[in-house]
Amino acid sequence: MGGINSGRKRSVHRGAVEQFPVIDMRVLKRAGLLKPDECTYYTLCWQNKDLEKLEVRIFVDLSDENDASIRIAGDVPAQRGAIECVLCPYGGYRYYFLCPLSGDRCEQLFVVDNIFASRKAHKLTYASQSEDDLSRARRKARKLQKQVEGDGRYGRPRGRNRRAKVQRLKQANRVAKELYFDRLRVIVSDNRTDV
Repeated sequence: MGGINSGRKRSVHRGAVEQFPVIDMRVLKRAGLLKPDECTYYTLCWQNKDLEKLEVRIFVDLSDENDASIRIAGDVPAQRGAIECVLCPYGGYRYYFLCPLSGDRCEQLFVVDNIFASRKAHKLTYASQSEDDLSRARRKARKLQKQVEGDGRYGRPRGRNRRAKVQRLKQANRVAKELYFDRLRVIVSDNRTDV
């Protein structure tokens, strides 16, 4: 299992993916912007933690599959990126962004310092990679709670599935509470030894 420095903490990263606005190829496809032999446009709006609104207009040009591109203009400096069209075996195309900084294929472009590029080029991580055991247990309990209550995507589970989900939710809450109390015990014991 792990090699040299496998347990070492990350030394260089700019932040979590969830903190930055993103253009996702899958979202563009669902919105109907990826039409072969056509030029389409769309306006995306994001709101960051400071409640500042960021709005960009996206122009997707697929009129020539050998020279497909995306142009971004708006509240960020105007940028142009390439789109790679990969022919699928049973017909149609699969589309990828080509990262402007690294040239790699990607399905998401993140805006950091007004530059759109891939997650790896910006050195972004996922928030879950930096969680400790208590945060991970709480996130698991929140996820199970949403599944038990049902959310917009999925309905509430019924019958045996519901009983199993409720049992897993109770277990996850119990584990999260135990981890929390263990952490409190450590804090209290550290304070007693300092006195």
